[in-house]
Amino acid sequence: MPSRAKLVQDAFADESVGSHPASSSIADRRPQRRLRDSRATAFALLLPAIAVYSVFSLLPIVATVWISFTNSHGFNTEAQFVGLDNYVRAYGDSIVWGSLARTFLWLFYHVVLSVGLGLALALAVSSLVRGKVFFRTTLFLPHLVSLAVVGVIWANVYDPFYGLMNSVLAKLNLAWLEQGWLSDPLLVLFSVNVASSWQGFGLYMLLFMAGLQNLDPSLYDAAEVDGANAWQKLIHVTLPGLREVTTFVLSLAMINALRGFATVFVMTAGGPFYASEIISIYIYHLTFQVQDHGLAAVLCILMSVIAITITIAFNRWRARRAV
Repeated sequence: MPSRAKLVQDAFADESVGSHPASSSIADRRPQRRLRDSRATAFALLLPAIAVYSVFSLLPIVATVWISFTNSHGFNTEAQFVGLDNYVRAYGDSIVWGSLARTFLWLFYHVVLSVGLGLALALAVSSLVRGKVFFRTTLFLPHLVSLAVVGVIWANVYDPFYGLMNSVLAKLNLAWLEQGWLSDPLLVLFSVNVASSWQGFGLYMLLFMAGLQNLDPSLYDAAEVDGANAWQKLIHVTLPGLREVTTFVLSLAMINALRGFATVFVMTAGGPFYASEIISIYIYHLTFQVQDHGLAAVLCILMSVIAITITIAFNRWRARRAV
C-alpha cells in the first residue's frame, strides 16, 4: 500500500499535468492579443491623419472625378450628369493640345536649364579653395524667394524699355539682340522658364555638391595616374559617381516643373496669344474666368495621369540604370 507522501506527490503531479495545456494555450494567445492591441493603438494614432488626408485629398479627388462627368458652371449652379461629353470636348479642343505641348516643352526647358546650371555651379564651387561657403550660400538664396516674387522681379528685368536685360545689351553695343522677351510668342515660354529655373537651380546645386563630397578621392588619383585630363575625369569618374544624385535631382526637377503655375501666371498669365499657356494656366482660366468646371476637371485628371505616368516611367528607368 503506497504511503501518504507518495499519494500527495502523485496528486500534485496529476494536477500539474492537467493544467499544462491550459497554461500553454494562454501563453500562445498572449502574442496575438498584444499584436491586436498594437494594431488598434496604431490605427487610433493614425486616425487623425487619415481623417485630414481624406478631407483634403481623397474627397477633392473624388469630387473632381464627379465634376468631370457634369456640366458644372459654378459653385452655386445646378450641375447635370453629361457622361463623357467633357472628355470629348477636351479631345477636340485645340487649346488643350497646344497647352499640353507647351507643358512638355516647359518641362524640358526646366530640367535642362535648372539641372544643368545646378550641376555646372556645383562643379565650379566645389573646385574652389577659398570662398566656397560664401558662393554656396549666395547662389542658394534665389531658392528662398517665392515663385510669385520671382515672377515680379524677372518681369521687370525683361521690360523692353527700362528692363535690365535690354539695358545691359545696349551698354555692350549689342542692341541688335534686344527683344520683347515677354511679348514675342517664340521667346516668351523660354524667357519665363529662365526665371523659374533661376529660382530652382540653387537646391539642385546643393544636392550635387553633397554628392561630390561623397566621391572617393582615390578614384581621381587613379585617373591621373592613367593620364586622364579634366574632361575625361568628369565623364568617367564624376558623372558616374553622381548617378544616384542625378536621378533624384531629375525626378525632383520634373515634379517642380509640373507645378510651374505661379511664375507664368504672374509674368504673362498665359499670353501673348496663348504662347505661354501651359495646362495649369488653362485650368485656371476655365475654372475662374470661363466657369467651365467640367472641362477643367477633365484637364486636372489629365495632369494627374501625366504626372503618374512620368513618375512610373522614370522610376523604371532609374531601376534599370541601377542594375
